[in-house]
Amino acid sequence: MGVQGIYAGTQTAGLQEALQKAARERALREEGREREAFAAQNARREATPELDEYIPGDAAPKAAPTGGRRPDGPEDGKDAGKPEKANRPEDAGKPEKANKPEDAGKPEKAGKPEKCTANTDKVDREIEKLKKKRQELKEKLRICDDEAEKEKLERQLAQVESELRLKDNDGYRKQHTVFS
Repeated sequence: MGVQGIYAGTQTAGLQEALQKAARERALREEGREREAFAAQNARREATPELDEYIPGDAAPKAAPTGGRRPDGPEDGKDAGKPEKANRPEDAGKPEKANKPEDAGKPEKAGKPEKCTANTDKVDREIEKLKKKRQELKEKLRICDDEAEKEKLERQLAQVESELRLKDNDGYRKQHTVFS
């Protein structure tokens, strides 16, 4: 009984050790898989650049002012908000506009807005011509007795009506307006 009892005890101890070893190996494999998945996910993140996100309304972050304006401008407020001409490199070699002699005789256009007129007469005439042609074809159709002639007139009428549908609308008028 002593040998069998010792042998039986070592079997259960060995079995428990084997189970514990298997559990540790399983945990290590799981941990390895998690690390691989995490590494793969990070690789995908690094491969795809982050995109900016549009934030509508006033929720946009306020950036520091940029450009040729001086934040420490004059205290009296005369030139507040105007860029400094002396600091701009593109104006360094150019004389000011007031010193140009060729501008002296020309009147300034300040205050006079340009007048622009839109003309749709050509389109309107074209549409009126098509409407008259449609009316004439309808009259000829009523009078005509010959079947072959009727078919020809019906085809012409269908073509004129489809052309009218295309041209007798605001979109066509806007596209073909002449501005002067």
